[in-house]
Amino acid sequence: MSVNQKRYLHSSVAAQPLLHRWYAWPYLIAPHTGALNLRDRLLPILRSYLQGAHLHAKALADPARYGGPFLDPQGASDAEVEALLNRTLSAGEARLTLADDIDQLRRLLREKATGGSLEPLYPDVPASLRGCVELVYDTAHRPSFRFFEPLLYRTPAVEPHSQSVSLGPVPTRQQPFVYGSPVLPRADRLTVTVPFSSADWDALFAARLNATDVRALAERLGLDAADRDRFPALFTDDAPAPYAGAEPGTVRTRYFGHATVLIETSDGSVLLDPLIGYTDDGHEHFTMADLPPHIDAVVISHFHSDHFSLETLLQLRTRVGTIVVPRASGGSLQDPSLKTMLEALGFDRVREAGELETVHVADRMDIVALPFIGEHADLDIRTKMVPLVRALGRSFMFATDITPIEPKLYDLVSDVVGQVDALFVGLECVGAPLSWLYGPLMEEKLSREHNQSRRLKGSDAALADGLAQQVGAGHVYAYAMGLEPWLKHLTGSDFDPDSEQVQQSALLKERCAGRGVGSELLYRQAERVWQGR
Repeated sequence: MSVNQKRYLHSSVAAQPLLHRWYAWPYLIAPHTGALNLRDRLLPILRSYLQGAHLHAKALADPARYGGPFLDPQGASDAEVEALLNRTLSAGEARLTLADDIDQLRRLLREKATGGSLEPLYPDVPASLRGCVELVYDTAHRPSFRFFEPLLYRTPAVEPHSQSVSLGPVPTRQQPFVYGSPVLPRADRLTVTVPFSSADWDALFAARLNATDVRALAERLGLDAADRDRFPALFTDDAPAPYAGAEPGTVRTRYFGHATVLIETSDGSVLLDPLIGYTDDGHEHFTMADLPPHIDAVVISHFHSDHFSLETLLQLRTRVGTIVVPRASGGSLQDPSLKTMLEALGFDRVREAGELETVHVADRMDIVALPFIGEHADLDIRTKMVPLVRALGRSFMFATDITPIEPKLYDLVSDVVGQVDALFVGLECVGAPLSWLYGPLMEEKLSREHNQSRRLKGSDAALADGLAQQVGAGHVYAYAMGLEPWLKHLTGSDFDPDSEQVQQSALLKERCAGRGVGSELLYRQAERVWQGR
């Protein structure tokens, strides 16, 4: 390669964002929820493994236990795992202090906030939380506190030194589940320790479309001599194929897997819940190469890691006009703000949408944020919405993981929704118990009975069919069930034709057919074209 030759980042290069070597999922990224997850989820897994690696191996030998808190070292030695534990205890000191201080503040309020003024308690707020919280009562005089989240991202608990991206080949299907195992260094992958907010990442991922000077980029990323020698292998001389967009007067929908759908006209595009696979992974599906060079709006429906993927978003940062997210509750521990997080991560065009609020995207194209009920284990979490995308007189409703247990809700918003052309609805009707995702955030443990009853579940066929009838859906798509094989390490699930979720999709198809409405289960890849009205 000549000194000045410019090349393209290969479309098969996977880029996994890491925090303390763990995959950067949203409740780990936010400083306060990340602090509790670090202390009460990740460190216990490392310690448990070092105390009984054989027990973890035995658990992982059972496919049914994939997605549990069991570490798969992927060839790393016990000494390497122990070294990660020790590094994390040192480099994660600010977060571990914050986690302890959250506990201390909770105890302070339990003991001293008995209904009188909270003003005398402010001097006793632990040091890492001073200036970052407001002490409050609810209307039943129960004490609590809320975070000033933008200020939290100005504290040491952000720990940008712990942020890196692992670059290299597409992970195999044997990759461990991201909640249970760290992503330890491998000979075939290159780790770049640069904060996620850095514009250096924009320079790298812009090379997917525009050739770049590889040597200059290696220097910009601060790579050492050994990594500079390996870096050019990530690039190719082959330019990406020209992009062919939607034909004028049509609306094209493309399904990229799980909950990722691109809605496109000749004037604009909306990408929903982007979680996108790579080329050369052995599966036929749309990839980043099948996205337009510019995406007018990205919509994030809610805060869960199979709908908010920093891995995908970081690679699209220079290509996105606006990111539309649901409005958060305003500082509660269990409900971090997506807007605040994204801005801290270097995204400068983020818009919150409140319930029933409309966001204009392009000519005859907009997004309406509809209420989202269910799937959050009955916690007071408001950073969630059901996006309704309108384009050229067509309308597409994305019910993702909702559980429409209160049918009156969509009766009340029917004037906003109108009759939709297509309903996309998740049928994850089993779901994990509350503790699987939210356990580290809880002040007290639930009984096993209550924990099992409060599940992260979506609709079943009957609920989905009822919703489809309410909104007059002309077509119904079952999706967002974690079935795609290249996403197993992120969703914790796999395609099983005998699973309850897949069986429910067949039942939904039967119900819809009885009414003369088409229904299908989306899997891997799909494209539909609708004539505008």
